[in-house]
Amino acid sequence: MDAIDELPADDMKVLYRAILNLFNETENYLSKQGRSYAAYYVKEEFKDLVRAYRVEALWADKGHVPTFDEYVRNGLTTSAYGVIMAVSFLEMEEVAGVEEYEWLRNNQKIARAACMIGRLMNDIVGHEAEQKRGDCASSVECYMKQYDVSKKEAIEAIQKIVANGWKDVNKDCIRPTTIPMLLLQQYLNLIRVTDVMYRGDDDAYTIPSSLKDYCTSLYLEQVAM
Repeated sequence: MDAIDELPADDMKVLYRAILNLFNETENYLSKQGRSYAAYYVKEEFKDLVRAYRVEALWADKGHVPTFDEYVRNGLTTSAYGVIMAVSFLEMEEVAGVEEYEWLRNNQKIARAACMIGRLMNDIVGHEAEQKRGDCASSVECYMKQYDVSKKEAIEAIQKIVANGWKDVNKDCIRPTTIPMLLLQQYLNLIRVTDVMYRGDDDAYTIPSSLKDYCTSLYLEQVAM
């Protein structure tokens, strides 16, 4: 909490205090179940995410375009999949213990592939809007600069990387492992959502109305029997 005085703006202090309170409440809740370790892992993932966002902010501030590989290394974290997965494990106490959280932290193949897919698919459909608002270069711009190719060529190459990521995910889902399939399915389901949100030219995060038909089909329309 002492670090709050180092923040330059009042709105940042309010947000920082709210985040700390949330973590404290979560840790108190989990400690009553003997699972305070889970809060620790969520917090560590969140720290990683904030550090990665800071890297992007510095790139944007300096107008720096990193190499594609450098961007992707940081982008695995800015996909936010690590935080999402750590949080999703919280109420899965029967299958998500310390060993499983350590597995999550160690960035196994399926985890890396999922983060890669999430980051790159988001960039493909959202990079133009991001550049207009002054964000750092996305994977598309980084690939174009590093390999001296057109935007179309960069997107096609990145789409191939996404396709290979799906192959890694599928391999890990059918290969025998000590990690419960229920946890692997968490990754698989998150990527499926990502595929729906960023398929084609749609950016459902920026334009959520593009999900209207999916929501209608899922919640309002009856399934034909």
